[in-house]
Amino acid sequence: MSANARILLVEDEEHLARGLAFNLEAEGYRVETTERGESALQRLADPDRENVDLVVLDVMLPGISGLDVVSRLRAAENHVPVLLLTARDAASDIVRGLDLGADDYLTKPFSLPVLMARARTLLRRAAQAEPESETEAPFTIGSAVVHPDRFELERDGQTHSLTAKELALLQLLWARRDTAVSRGEILQEVWDLHPETRTRVVDTFVLRLRKLIEPDPSEPRHLVSVRSFGYRLIPKPARA
Repeated sequence: MSANARILLVEDEEHLARGLAFNLEAEGYRVETTERGESALQRLADPDRENVDLVVLDVMLPGISGLDVVSRLRAAENHVPVLLLTARDAASDIVRGLDLGADDYLTKPFSLPVLMARARTLLRRAAQAEPESETEAPFTIGSAVVHPDRFELERDGQTHSLTAKELALLQLLWARRDTAVSRGEILQEVWDLHPETRTRVVDTFVLRLRKLIEPDPSEPRHLVSVRSFGYRLIPKPARA
């Protein structure tokens, strides 16, 4: 991802928004600003505008909240990286934001160099997630075929889009298939979070993927829970 990536800054504190925009632009980024979640969603859904590479999004906004923005983006299968900005005492916002699909967060007040580092990391990770080759090998889980190059999963004649995080989770479990992988390792490898972070984001994503992969998501045979530990991917379970 080039230094002139486009960043959408959604922040209603005028002084903070002006300062962040100035410093991001000084780093070579192209910055658009808005103070409302509704206008951010409109901008991100506009097919005639240039794509946004990163959203820096305050949780507390007039009108719909930053969490609602994340929820609506992911429901619309828009997987632009999102960096949440939240109040120091709003731990519940952090957990809910991650569960909804946000990629990272910072608590206010934060240091400018830390924000810049987080932005660079998210932009770099998004660039690395883009398929480098159309021949990237698909892999099979039961009757589902995962196509990493297209960010798609096919099963029973239907094609489903995968988010970058969903694909990263599947790729990690595939690389460790038939072996139990802890929630902590998944958090660290897929979300770049401390292994002890208290969040159900891993479980939430597994539930979503089971709906795409399992013949009966209530009785999983491929994405299997390992009690009090994590998950194991079993591409070809033994016949009953």
